[in-house]
Amino acid sequence: MKGNIKVLKTWFGFITVDGQDDVFFHANNLEWVDFDSLNEGDMLEFDMGEGRNGKEQAVNITLVQ
Repeated sequence: MKGNIKVLKTWFGFITVDGQDDVFFHANNLEWVDFDSLNEGDMLEFDMGEGRNGKEQAVNITLVQ
C-alpha cells in the first residue's frame, strides 16, 4: 500500500490512504528510513500488520522517492 504522512509525533504517526481510515505507524516498523528524516506529506509504501497491542498498523515501511 502507499500513502502520505498526515501527522508526525514522537516516534509514531499516521498515514493517509485514499478511501480508507488513517493508518497508524511506529518508528520501529521503518525499513531503511530514519524517523527524524521524515516530514508530513512524504509518501510511504507499507504492508498492513498487527502491532504489539493487537491492532492493525503499518509495517515494513519504506520511503517512496
